[in-house]
Amino acid sequence: MTLAELISQLTEKDDGLTVFASEPWTARSDAMAVADREGTSRPDAEGRTYLLATALIHDVLETWRAHHDGAIPSPQQACEAVVYYAENDTYLYPDEDQP
Repeated sequence: MTLAELISQLTEKDDGLTVFASEPWTARSDAMAVADREGTSRPDAEGRTYLLATALIHDVLETWRAHHDGAIPSPQQACEAVVYYAENDTYLYPDEDQP
């Protein structure tokens, strides 16, 4: 499953999961969500690395929507926002909304 597919299928009931994806992280990265576990800093058996917990992914997407007048992000936009947060520990804001 690609990261874009996985993110588009996440629901609130998935908040107890952790997402791992192949690097470099893009919408086409191989990805999977697993139950939260210890040792998330280590790659899984297929070499996928920790991206984010699903609860945090939901927060990133809610923040994206709040800064885009409630719009639903495309799968590509959702991936960009999630990957940006995972790499920078901050939200991807529109240029005019930079804090």
